[in-house]
Amino acid sequence: MSNSSFIRVAFFDLGGTLIGDQRDWLPGAQAALAKLCEKKIRLGLISNTANLSREKIINLLPEDFDLDLFEKQLVIFSSEVKVAKPNPEIFQLAIKRAKVKPQQCLFCTEEPSHILIAKQEKMQTDTVRKPPHSDIGKLVERLTNRGLLPV
Repeated sequence: MSNSSFIRVAFFDLGGTLIGDQRDWLPGAQAALAKLCEKKIRLGLISNTANLSREKIINLLPEDFDLDLFEKQLVIFSSEVKVAKPNPEIFQLAIKRAKVKPQQCLFCTEEPSHILIAKQEKMQTDTVRKPPHSDIGKLVERLTNRGLLPV
């Protein structure tokens, strides 16, 4: 498979995808992010954050959540960009900021309606199971099996 068919940027939803209801990491989420970083995949967030300020959002995250793991311009909070999922505009903005082809972007969430819109925007997608049955720890294996990551 050619290099151009690999994903180069992985965007994640926060709540229910990486983070649980108790300000906790979902099992396997940190390992999945670390493995993607090892493969030189750029990381981003696309998260519906109501009208929360960035400071309030950060206060809702686990204490060891490192926003610096994600590229600054690829952290897209709906409260800051004034558009929320599943509006296609938020995915278009993510792709534009990533500066790669839509097919080289991945969006990962547990929300089927958001996956549908990301697919319509030509992004690659991965649906994780909702907590407490989250399978985000198997994300890298699934993407590798689909030929979206280098082995």
